[in-house]
Amino acid sequence: MPIVDLVLKFAGSLTAGIRRIVTWLVIGFFSYMAIAVLVQVIGRYVFNFSIDWAAESATFAQVWMILLAAGLAMRRKLHVSVDALVTVLPESILRFLTLVIAIPCLWFLWHAIAGSMALIDIGRIQTSPVLQIPMWIPYLSLPLGLSYFGLELILFLLAKWKDPKGQAGETEKLAT
Repeated sequence: MPIVDLVLKFAGSLTAGIRRIVTWLVIGFFSYMAIAVLVQVIGRYVFNFSIDWAAESATFAQVWMILLAAGLAMRRKLHVSVDALVTVLPESILRFLTLVIAIPCLWFLWHAIAGSMALIDIGRIQTSPVLQIPMWIPYLSLPLGLSYFGLELILFLLAKWKDPKGQAGETEKLAT
């Protein structure tokens, strides 16, 4: 078996594992968020007592969930896109447009990840108001979520480069 096939097989297994972990994390964060909000509502309206930790922890769970789920949405092509030109343009122009789209998207992700590292540094000396946890923990959702989104974006762009019109169904094959 050639080395390229081994590398691709390993990368596919690694990506599948990452996707499983991210999927379960999103499910876990969503479930926790729903339960924490329910506890807050019951505490406030049934017992007339505000449960502060529930609101703050639900907010942190929501941030983590959204940033991780963005990558899952990228994988399933659920982000807004305009594909009206795909059917009328030749494949060579579609490949060029893939590059034109990829460069600013990846540039933005790179700078957003780099900028979030400064936020994590600030979070090392800051704690959350109610839970008193270091803020670098919620802030860590930015580079991790954006990195996962970037991985899914790169896989999508590679599949788009390989089959610009999406006729061969290669997008799912390459991305899985």
